[in-house]
Amino acid sequence: MLASWILVLASPAALQAAPQLTLDQAIAEAEAQAPAIESAEADRDAAAARTTQARAAGRPSATLTGTIGRGRLDPGGFFGLQAADVTPRAAQATFEQPLFTGGRVGAATARALAGERMAEAAGGRVRADLAARVAQAYGAVLVEQERQRLYAALVMTTTELVRHATDRFDVGDAPRTDLNQAKVRQADARAQLANAQGAILVARARLANLVGRDPGTLAPLPAPPAVPGDLSAAILRAEQASPTIAQAQAGLDAALAAKRGAGAERLPTVGAFAEAATVRDQFFPGYRGDSATIGLRARWQFLDGGRVRGQLAEADAGVRAARAALAAARDQTQEAVIAAHAAVTTSALIEQAAGDQRAAAEEAVRNVRDEVKVGQKPQIDLLDAEREATAAGVLVLSARADRVTAAYQLNALLGGH
Repeated sequence: MLASWILVLASPAALQAAPQLTLDQAIAEAEAQAPAIESAEADRDAAAARTTQARAAGRPSATLTGTIGRGRLDPGGFFGLQAADVTPRAAQATFEQPLFTGGRVGAATARALAGERMAEAAGGRVRADLAARVAQAYGAVLVEQERQRLYAALVMTTTELVRHATDRFDVGDAPRTDLNQAKVRQADARAQLANAQGAILVARARLANLVGRDPGTLAPLPAPPAVPGDLSAAILRAEQASPTIAQAQAGLDAALAAKRGAGAERLPTVGAFAEAATVRDQFFPGYRGDSATIGLRARWQFLDGGRVRGQLAEADAGVRAARAALAAARDQTQEAVIAAHAAVTTSALIEQAAGDQRAAAEEAVRNVRDEVKVGQKPQIDLLDAEREATAAGVLVLSARADRVTAAYQLNALLGGH
């Protein structure tokens, strides 16, 4: 499928005819078809089902069992009964209600609920990470398209300068060095243009893979999403809402619940029951029996050969591991928040500086062009000024794309996008 997309991407007419795709739309389309999100949603549904199962262990249950067969009984004359063909059958209905489980049901339910929170946090992290990836791919396409546009213009400019240098060289008004330098700049511009054209295909293919279709024409980059301006505020928000930390905290809660459940295995269980049964032809021809019973049923395993002790040791190790994972998650998240916040701040400063650089470079091109016309500067200076202006133009959009991507990456760490 990617091959067909690439063929479409190579068609400028197709790009012009397609409606513009915004970044928000690209993120929504990526979320709608991403296998990672589908997998996360399946994990969440499975976790919810495990909670239902855990709660069911403390609720009443009813079972109905029955048997029927065909055979022959020979009482051997006992009670004067002779051999006869019989159809033995039995049915029993049982109703049970746990009254005391020693904390087993509560611990299992708490562990399952923690698993739900883990799945929910994992799903949130997948969505936020996907949004950041789409923003990065979206920005990369726009940057490469701008680079292609600027270098295409530079190729045209250098081609004209080569023609001008050739004319001057032919009439003896310029040295061969000027002509050779002009051709070098022209070749460099053509190489940069070819590089940009190839990079566009790669960038668009990456975005197409994320959104599940040819992205068509893209709308300009929007303003980056709002993020905390203060680093300490960003770290505090991450502590409260980071999916990574929430998942690790839920893992610790699950481990603590597992430890409580292991301890509950030392305690007895008590439940109420009611049974009704009917039996026919079970022991001798013509036999029938009906019964009904209500009562309490208790079970206590007071000697288990060390099984519960082993479960407790395993659960305690799981708690220690979960605490260490939570501490690591907090440290890693704080480090990532610092890096992402710095990237947001730095890219904003770079964008501002790049804008100033582009304005100065464009002014320099105009000035050098006038000076070359009157012979105050050689043509090579104009070529260099054009190249610097083109690079500055690419840098502006690249810095803007970096700022948008960094903001989405920071928001992914903070629990949203």
